[in-house]
Amino acid sequence: MSFSKITRVFHRTVFPTHFVTRRVQCLQSPRSDLFHLPFSRTLRTRKPWMDLRQENVLLKNKLKAVQKGAELEQQPWEPSPKKQKIMTHGTATLFAGEKILVGLDSFKEIVDRGSTIIDKTLLISEFIECKGIVSLVVRPRRFGKTINLTMLREFFSIPIHPDNKDYRYELFKDTKIMERSDVYNKYFCKYPVIFLSLKGYESCSTWSSMRARLCQQLATLYNDHHYVYYQVSQKILNKSRFDRINSGKFKDGVTEDALLYLSKYLKDYHRNKCIVLIDEYDHPLEVAYQHQYYEEACGFFASLFGALLKGNDENLEKALLVGVSRVAKSGYLSGLNNLQVFPMHHEVFANYFGFTEDEIFILLQHNGKEDQLDGVRQWYNGYRAGNGLNLYNPWSIISFINEGTLKAHWIDTGGTKTIKDLLWNSTEDFKNNTSMLLKGCAINVRIMEDMDYNVLAQKSNIDNVLWTLLYYAGYLTKDKNDNLCIPNMEVSTEWQEWLTNCNSFELDSMLSLLLQCRLSEFKEQFSRFIMNSLSYYDVTDKMAETNYHVFIIGLFNQAYCRGYKLISNREAGTGRFDLKIEPTEKVNFKTGVFMEFKVLKNEKQNKKKLQDKANEALEQIKNKRYFSDLPKFTKQCVICGVAFQGKDVYIASEVLNSWQN
Repeated sequence: MSFSKITRVFHRTVFPTHFVTRRVQCLQSPRSDLFHLPFSRTLRTRKPWMDLRQENVLLKNKLKAVQKGAELEQQPWEPSPKKQKIMTHGTATLFAGEKILVGLDSFKEIVDRGSTIIDKTLLISEFIECKGIVSLVVRPRRFGKTINLTMLREFFSIPIHPDNKDYRYELFKDTKIMERSDVYNKYFCKYPVIFLSLKGYESCSTWSSMRARLCQQLATLYNDHHYVYYQVSQKILNKSRFDRINSGKFKDGVTEDALLYLSKYLKDYHRNKCIVLIDEYDHPLEVAYQHQYYEEACGFFASLFGALLKGNDENLEKALLVGVSRVAKSGYLSGLNNLQVFPMHHEVFANYFGFTEDEIFILLQHNGKEDQLDGVRQWYNGYRAGNGLNLYNPWSIISFINEGTLKAHWIDTGGTKTIKDLLWNSTEDFKNNTSMLLKGCAINVRIMEDMDYNVLAQKSNIDNVLWTLLYYAGYLTKDKNDNLCIPNMEVSTEWQEWLTNCNSFELDSMLSLLLQCRLSEFKEQFSRFIMNSLSYYDVTDKMAETNYHVFIIGLFNQAYCRGYKLISNREAGTGRFDLKIEPTEKVNFKTGVFMEFKVLKNEKQNKKKLQDKANEALEQIKNKRYFSDLPKFTKQCVICGVAFQGKDVYIASEVLNSWQN
């Protein structure tokens, strides 16, 4: 019964000596306009009926304001007409604004500010029609993933005051999806949406800091949906759980079920299942791997997402996750048997992440740069999608339009630390293949279907891991024969920066061999490097041990960059060592290294004497026990006696697994 009907009944049936009490008892649904009006007999003087009615209208409105978390006087958002004009070319539709903004990743903000935007709204229908309940889209960074996810949120989510359906309609007016009346009528503003972005964890150097940040995000998420609180609070257990999560301070068990229970609360309130959207799903894993708390993070997120996405059919309609790396099935989504993965070479969703050729043409035309189309193709084209389309990186195109310069824009956006760390552990085959790539050739190498960060931690199968990371990160693409190649000139400049600085690459590679106790490979590579790096003038007989020492310290300065302590000419044991590489707790390989240098001067080339000198240096390290003060967490100690004669070098080495008394 509506309020107007209640008042009419009241007017007909209630005697003048009755009045309506101030008590208002809500029915089960706080969204309902109905409420009970308890009556009681009284001897008070007669009160005009209209006064009573007005009094209860105020009570009713205040109640609704409290339930929805809004102030009584707060006005709903007013829809305003789109500022952009519509342009089309081929299959592309452009909402052309006065400018195209760099860095905005919210669909609503882009439309509201009148910025230029490509119409990608048919992604909505493809998401609906996708057979998978849980879908994962893997694309390189800056490929429009966040904008697309926020677009889905604005389309599906039920508006909460002051947001409203009229405002949302204006966001999508004249877009392609509005031509699909079947989709609009059934899905527009009809679903509760759980939207979680896992960006911004770079500063989380410990698991406790990552968990604290996530707890705050979950608390914010609960606060965004606080309008369900009245219904939740009808049960004491639910109220207690909601309060703990909303406070941001809660225990592990509560944290891991937070998204599951939120989906239940939203389903019960809206009488409809939830749509889940998760941005940068893999970002916390990469951060955890870099800071060496991968196991804790992986286990926690596996529980968090497993509870939400697996066995939650009563509350989950569909879910879409996006990220860069394909680590889902071996990472914290490993337990999901309802997960479908869609990389760039898959046909599903192929058109909706990245810009197509038609979209590039219309963007350049609108900004008066269509005469530079050939240069844009050379610099930014080349990503081949599963349906045969060539795609462009959106960030690069937008940056070019704003700056007007054909140069590398995308490579400055970061996100390559893991790749750079692994490059120095790669094999000779990897280096040979990269040389082929830089010459413009395609290579036939294996891409792993799914990658596990545990493999990275073990440093095994490095080449396949690297090719996989490079492909999904956008540094490689597949040609029509499914071979790998560098997509365009922009990405090629990054490859050249990594790999053509041969000295830096080889230095870090040698260091990795040494820290992994692969001594025969280290000796071979070290000798070759000395032969190629030192000029004839550098290695005259007048070159003293100190000069070699300075050269080696410069060579191994990469250890300092990795987090090791690099120490030279310091007292230890019963003597003074030449060079020490000491591990810290944060590094991958807990290996200590000691080097002692000897130089043969003013003598003819003599291999036997060179070996004797190296063995003499090795025995000196042992006898004087330079290694006695290594940290207790050190797992092995590599000792090397290094003898030089001109460009010739000989290394006597040994791995110690027990060295402390």
